[in-house]
Amino acid sequence: MNKESQNETIVFQPDGTSTGVKQKAVISTSARLQNYNDQLKEGLQHGISFTKLLDQMVSTNDPHELLDAASKLISFRLNTAFLVFPQQYSQADFYLIFLSRLLQQHSSDQLILQSSDRNRELYHEFPGINTAGYFIFQIDPVNEGGAYYVEKQTGEKLFYLNFSKHILKFNAAAITSLLVVNYQEKFVYSTIKKFVLLLIRIGDFFKEDYGFDVDFNILDPSNSAVYPIIKTDLPNGALDKLFVVASQAGYMLKAGNNGEAILELKADLVVTFGDEDQLIGNGQSQWAINVTDKEEDLSWFDIIFNYDFIRDWYLNNLDVLEIQTDRRYFN
Repeated sequence: MNKESQNETIVFQPDGTSTGVKQKAVISTSARLQNYNDQLKEGLQHGISFTKLLDQMVSTNDPHELLDAASKLISFRLNTAFLVFPQQYSQADFYLIFLSRLLQQHSSDQLILQSSDRNRELYHEFPGINTAGYFIFQIDPVNEGGAYYVEKQTGEKLFYLNFSKHILKFNAAAITSLLVVNYQEKFVYSTIKKFVLLLIRIGDFFKEDYGFDVDFNILDPSNSAVYPIIKTDLPNGALDKLFVVASQAGYMLKAGNNGEAILELKADLVVTFGDEDQLIGNGQSQWAINVTDKEEDLSWFDIIFNYDFIRDWYLNNLDVLEIQTDRRYFN
């Protein structure tokens, strides 16, 4: 089809007959401009909707309004075909902003929200350990509404958060690698413990405010907590090794009435290794670790951080002793 035919049309009479006369088809300039203007107005209105959500996220004191705004902002696509905003927060940034606001609502300001011009990203830093690294969110590429809380320098994923599934899960492997192995030589226990307590509070806020299913994993300090290991059966070889290193450190690993192994570290602080059903009577046939202390302040994390012989034993036998994590989210 040539150029001329593309711009010509047949004129029909009211009775349906054709004159057979070809006339030039004229597209109105004003119609083009009106269409452009309408599209621009829609883009601007779209931007205004975005700013209203951001206002809600920044100013609300209601936790449910905060979560609603964050969820919508994370999935919001600000640019349109006619209007592009050159400076925008990323999806990951909105998770950071949300977490900062959640802590602010609970009068907790220990995590400081910072901005990196070089990396063009927001990040969290925790006073006392900020010399070693900082924290960001990374979007889960598979599950909508999900993101990992990651230490930037090492890439360790400390916990997984998913708004759509209402879950928060801590990662024993990353916590051990970062806080017990990496940070143990750089910071004193009291400094790391403050950070751990903040992580626990974050989990508590999600449980209390939103009813999330929170798995504290290795950080759970309750006496009823059990930490299932990756092997379901009794790790006899590892326990034999623990008996030796405990004896060398001045402690005695004893056998319980039901075949469990009991290590009393001090008055009112006992670590027990046994079947879950033996430990807490939940009917689960799974080998696990349990920590009991009078104040319910200490978890398995605290034990492996503070007792060198247990830490070395645990790290040297991770192939059978590593605490389980949810393999749907942590590889």
